Amino acid sequence: MARYLGLIIVILLWGLSFIATRIVVGSISPLTAALVRFLVALVTLLVVPRKRKIQLFNIHKILAGFWGITAYFAAENIALKFTSPTNAAMIVSTAPIWYVMFTHFVYKKKTNIFHYLGSFIALIGVFVVILNGRIYLKVNPIGDALAFLAAFSWVFYTHHIVKLKDSSSIAAIFEITFWGVVTLIPFSLFEVAISPAIVVNFKGIVGLLYLGVLCSALGYVLWNKSIETLGDRTTTNAVYIIPVVTAVSEVIIFKRLPTLLLILGTFLVVIGLYLFEKHEERSETYGKE
Repeated sequence: MARYLGLIIVILLWGLSFIATRIVVGSISPLTAALVRFLVALVTLLVVPRKRKIQLFNIHKILAGFWGITAYFAAENIALKFTSPTNAAMIVSTAPIWYVMFTHFVYKKKTNIFHYLGSFIALIGVFVVILNGRIYLKVNPIGDALAFLAAFSWVFYTHHIVKLKDSSSIAAIFEITFWGVVTLIPFSLFEVAISPAIVVNFKGIVGLLYLGVLCSALGYVLWNKSIETLGDRTTTNAVYIIPVVTAVSEVIIFKRLPTLLLILGTFLVVIGLYLFEKHEERSETYGKE
């Protein structure tokens, strides 16, 4: 259980991050908010002691920065302008399904029927939550589409992370974050040029600090460490738990009582995760024998 502690912490942090991001993008434009968030993370990582020198020029670090920061957060932040935090979190939680397919076809990694069954059940749960959003919250489908784009971006981020030997080190996280900031700057400048209005308030500042220091700096270290210790599939599959945290947080913070569709969708996601994870661990054990 101890080896799952880091993953549990990052799930809680990232589950609340959808709420924080929704608050932040209410006053700061989405791409600018993402840029400020990761500038804060970059400064935080810069002052933390490192075991090795910074080595920026690596194609997998550059592409991990682009897919895991620029592409992912551009899609997620804009999505949260149009859809609810729970909707976005549920859709992003489909990343493990796409990653299973990706590893099956690209890496020829063994995938059994229970992986597909668990993924299918969880995906049904996600679509039930989307239906709930359309019926009760009248969310814009553009937000849901962008959230799916964020999920696909996370697949490519994970693909490049597993290519790195020390992806969980402070130095590696700094390097990946650096490239995420560099590739994000042009998009943020374009956004500012067409929509320069920014309203800074106390909630927005607190939200950005939470997102930058805890969710980005600490969160990425814990996530990448989990990929090293628990495996890429098991870690990526934990994304399913994040929307549960988001849904509960949204109920508490916004005092929005859950509907039967939301409860059903969340239940299906958890069941799908349990089924997938149970047989993932079993297959990994057999593979070592």
